Amino acid sequence: MENFRTTHFMRENLSGRTEDTMPGDVNDSDGDAGSPYDREVRIRILDIQDRRPIGHEIQCITEPSLHIVRSRIIDSDAISTGDCIDLPSEVVGPMSEVRLKDLSGTAQQELVSALSASISADKERHLSFYNSAGPMSLKFHSFQLLPGIGNSKAMQMVSLRGSSGWHEFEEIDESCGIESVRLLAERYVKEMEDVAQTPRLLDLLVRSEN
Repeated sequence: MENFRTTHFMRENLSGRTEDTMPGDVNDSDGDAGSPYDREVRIRILDIQDRRPIGHEIQCITEPSLHIVRSRIIDSDAISTGDCIDLPSEVVGPMSEVRLKDLSGTAQQELVSALSASISADKERHLSFYNSAGPMSLKFHSFQLLPGIGNSKAMQMVSLRGSSGWHEFEEIDESCGIESVRLLAERYVKEMEDVAQTPRLLDLLVRSEN
């Protein structure tokens, strides 16, 4: 099945180990051939800032891999926070990584909403977590990686998922009484804040092919 790799990891290899070099860490690859964002197809803007003495800079997330980046832009008049720009684009300069803690206040406030929009726009990729998540140990289920989900709620979700799984986020929300997209976005933010978080759903769901 398409989700076998994710399913296998969720159920067999959630050991809490992490690689020394994370896919999102591009600082050590400066000067290497090609850009670490060559496979990104669009950016979603979190904030637009004046860049003295001239020009503007955007802080944004890339899609599909959800890296936080910044870039100079040629014309800021035609874009605004929340907009998407397809890549490659003549108005967007080279992109470089930004740590979450270095985002502007506006960008940090927009991050969960922007991630939620990205998740909804790429449904199959992110929905696979809810359909593939399995137990990490005898007392901890992968659903408990989501903010506010305890053991009893996780077991309820497993029962409600059944053998057929879910086809829409709205089905999860209705049956489980949660905001499935937002919870996943909040988990991604937690992983962006702390690279020691394991397992990293960002790597499993959206960066495993890069």
